[in-house]
Amino acid sequence: MGQIYSLSVSDSIADTHMQVPTVLVKDDRLRVYYAARHKTGQSFTAYIDLDINDFKKVLDHQHKVVIKPGKVGTFDDEGIMPSDILQQGDQLWMYYSGWNRRLTIPYHNATGLAVSDDGGKSFERMFDGPILDRIATEPYLAVTPCILKDDKNWKMWYVSGLKWVEINQHFEPVYVIKTAQSNDGINWQRNGQISIPQTHDLEAFSRPCVVKKAGVYCMWYCYRKSHDYRDGQGSYRMGYAESMDAINWQRMDHKSGIDVSNNADDWDSKMIAYPYIVEVKETLYLFYNGNGFGQSGFGYAKWED
Repeated sequence: MGQIYSLSVSDSIADTHMQVPTVLVKDDRLRVYYAARHKTGQSFTAYIDLDINDFKKVLDHQHKVVIKPGKVGTFDDEGIMPSDILQQGDQLWMYYSGWNRRLTIPYHNATGLAVSDDGGKSFERMFDGPILDRIATEPYLAVTPCILKDDKNWKMWYVSGLKWVEINQHFEPVYVIKTAQSNDGINWQRNGQISIPQTHDLEAFSRPCVVKKAGVYCMWYCYRKSHDYRDGQGSYRMGYAESMDAINWQRMDHKSGIDVSNNADDWDSKMIAYPYIVEVKETLYLFYNGNGFGQSGFGYAKWED
């Protein structure tokens, strides 16, 4: 259905990117949270409101920080990116990725949880520390979760680091999708099982998004190579998998329903990444980023059987 918005259309905004669109469905609008980047490269979360009857009609654009950076020395003091949002009683809970720069590798990620009491205009972190981070059996990172509340149980699919590899004198991360369960959405038990099998040991996955349709768990995600993946031949493509039990998945990327544009000048001709699926008026919509990891803004696609 095309591109919806890009920060480059506004001369008044110096920041770049609208990465990892994360959509809250309200009565009359879709509130799309995104991660913008300052010139220094640090990410922050803002939002834009779209008309629920016309996703390309902007109702409001609040390009300002909705979650303040963490205290100096904490897991999210150098960047915050949204990952998932859901209603929990009278509150909105946002799961997000926190960023720290490193010396040996470019960065470290962990997962935080923030709460809104004003309908999603602003958030306060529930804890100063992460709810998901490195553990003895996962020594690299645990980030970018998708949350599904299913019959009183909380299910999570998240990105887990496998290793850092040196390519062209630069360290690149390799990560996969794993699963966890919870009784309260805060304390998570991980089983360590990889959800989607790699086709080669340098394949990396990001941004799982799971919905349940007719008893089947359907997961969209993006995957890439570790060589030439910044808008090159190894860049992100959209993947898809199905499961009957939310644990064991059958990978079938050919059913993702979308690929890069054939028009070289289009905003999503080199990359499609970071899927987020929402249901609006009984129809599934896919929000996603195109070229440049969201530097070209975000757009959407409509599911057709």
